[in-house]
Amino acid sequence: MQWSKMKMRIESRLCDSLRGRIQYNSTRYRGSHDQVGRAWITLDHVILHDFCTMKKSYKYNALADSILKENNCLDWEDPLQQKEYYQAYELAAQILQNQGFYYQYQFYDAIEEFLNQSVNRAITSENAMIRSFAYLDKRVGKRTLLRIKEDKDRMAMKFLDVRKKAEGIHF
Repeated sequence: MQWSKMKMRIESRLCDSLRGRIQYNSTRYRGSHDQVGRAWITLDHVILHDFCTMKKSYKYNALADSILKENNCLDWEDPLQQKEYYQAYELAAQILQNQGFYYQYQFYDAIEEFLNQSVNRAITSENAMIRSFAYLDKRVGKRTLLRIKEDKDRMAMKFLDVRKKAEGIHF
């Protein structure tokens, strides 16, 4: 789906208290390798969350390198080090996801998945981005928001707090 259509569809689902205040943005850096880019969500023109492919790639490789050096498993061709070598990259990916770092394509995939499912399924999704989008959705009422005390993911919790403040729900 084209970004302009995706943006229009997700912004049309924003709750009334956040309509016009939340914006979904995306750009590509044509001069970069593979023309990667970033997406970001703003609240009152202040970045709420950033989905930058270059930033995550840099952090991912730097973190994986430090884990590799710490575990002294730098040679992927050595059969004795191979397992730990690949585990270091898996651990780096998990750490960055827990910190809220995502690639731009993950942002697009999450929006597309969110737009094609019910709001009840989105709120209980394993994907923190999908839950974040659901918290801003107009189909989620105040009673549902009151039942949700917290979210295990920092990014999703930030979006839940934004929605609750916009609705005047004290928590």
